[in-house]
Amino acid sequence: MSPLNDLKNFIVDFSGLAKDALHVYVALIIFLGACLIFRWKASEWKPLGLILAVAVVAELIDIRDTLLIEKRVFLGGNWHDIWNTMLAPVLLFLMARFTVVFEKRELVLPDEIESGDEPEV
Repeated sequence: MSPLNDLKNFIVDFSGLAKDALHVYVALIIFLGACLIFRWKASEWKPLGLILAVAVVAELIDIRDTLLIEKRVFLGGNWHDIWNTMLAPVLLFLMARFTVVFEKRELVLPDEIESGDEPEV
């Protein structure tokens, strides 16, 4: 097995998370981390491209390990992992791009705020 699979198995054993959940969490960490570190917007394609690249490389390593151990490939499982990894970041991307959920709101203060402390005449 590769060091990547050893690391995944260690995290699964240590955290108690399922491998599917691990894919989701890693994808969200990469998505948000890329937005913070590279100052990319969640509405840009760049964070999704990075996640897809990481997911594909990880699945290629999984395919290699599967070939070494079982002498055959289970592409359905690899496709499932990529789909599962990409789902949450794509939903965040779509919400950031096509809704106002993540837009900053400007604080509008009225020119004069009546406090009620002044006597009425």
